[in-house]
This record gives sequence, C-alpha cells and structure tokens, in this order.
Amino acid sequence: MKPTVGNIIRLWFGADTPIRQYKVKLNPELWAACERVSQDFVPPSGILLKENYRKSDKTSFARAVLEELDQVDEEAEEHVGLAH
Repeated sequence: MKPTVGNIIRLWFGADTPIRQYKVKLNPELWAACERVSQDFVPPSGILLKENYRKSDKTSFARAVLEELDQVDEEAEEHVGLAH
C-alpha cells in the first residue's frame, strides 16, 4: 500500500474489518508510524475523540504520519551512511 493521505485515513480511521486487519499486517511500518503519531497528535479542531474528527483533522493526522515516515527513512539512510 502506498503511503498516501487517503490510504492512511482509510487504514487508521476505517472500520475494523478483516480486510483492514490484513492491510495492517501487510504494512507494519505504516501502522507503527500511525501509532507513534497518535500518541501526541492534537487535531486542529481540538476534538478529543478520533471518532468525531473532522476531515481536516484526519488529513492533518495523515500528513503527520507521512512526515514521521520521512523522518524514519532519513534516520535509516543516515545510519546506513555511518556504516560505510
């Protein structure tokens, strides 16, 4: 699964179905990034329950996850660069 705003929103905020569970299993890095971001994420609307998030809140969350993934990739590249 490509890490896009739409895919992240469907994965994190979607109904808990067998298909979603399968996608979580196939994308452990993406799911882990969602879990890390969710710990400190404060939605722009200030709504506390993720079930009540507005579309803009979900989009903001997905962008934060993409940033987290970029940061993890950069750290991995730096680590590989140090090994050579």
